Amino acid sequence: MQDVNVRKAIVMATDREKIVQDLLGGLTEVPVTFWASTPPFEDPSLEPYPYDPDEANRLLDEAGWVDSNSDGTRDKDGTELVLRYIANQRQLRKDVQAVVQQMWAQVGIGAELVNYGDDFFNGYADGGPQPTGQYDIAEYSNTGSYPDPDASANWLCSEVVGSDNPEGGNWQGYCNPDLDELLDQQATQTDPEARKQLYYQIGQIMHDDVVWVGLWKDPDLWSISTRLEGVRLSGATPFWNAHEWTISE
Repeated sequence: MQDVNVRKAIVMATDREKIVQDLLGGLTEVPVTFWASTPPFEDPSLEPYPYDPDEANRLLDEAGWVDSNSDGTRDKDGTELVLRYIANQRQLRKDVQAVVQQMWAQVGIGAELVNYGDDFFNGYADGGPQPTGQYDIAEYSNTGSYPDPDASANWLCSEVVGSDNPEGGNWQGYCNPDLDELLDQQATQTDPEARKQLYYQIGQIMHDDVVWVGLWKDPDLWSISTRLEGVRLSGATPFWNAHEWTISE
């Protein structure tokens, strides 16, 4: 997981469009960046990595992961390419794990599927599997804040969690000084257009380094009765002006 080309190969061995179609009825789409559902902070010129098992095979070969013992799983320096893929008990996530395991097997990547209970999101002090690094791939739902997109705690080097920083918000352990600089700049930039451009650069780095990969957009959908009057959706929540709502006869 330290090799960007291996990370890219894993993504290109995962048919995310098929997951959207088969498990989600084609009702959503594959995102490109962490800010896919919070425009205008996603660069529209970026595209998701395609499903391309041939390119995945090439990248893995180039990185030195080959099936030297003909057991169907690639290996390197005596280590089998078996990824510990964790999620919680949500049935949809279990279904995704099973499908992805089959997809990865086609390019010689093994998957150990692990499903946690309530301890899935435990912090470092409570031995949570994510902050203590007991995984290679972790699947869960998350998004940037809205209307303000700042999610710096997820990515800053200073937020990398560990024994010396048990309350850190960066459970990935990813540290990139260039990304840190951009995240610091966006936190103080008040010009909307300039801040948008900073997020374009942030999204580009994260896309190129393959440190966050979205399976599908998971929007909140609100159904409002025609009898309910005075509702004004804000983009973040429909409840902010609930004191103004009325029910018509």
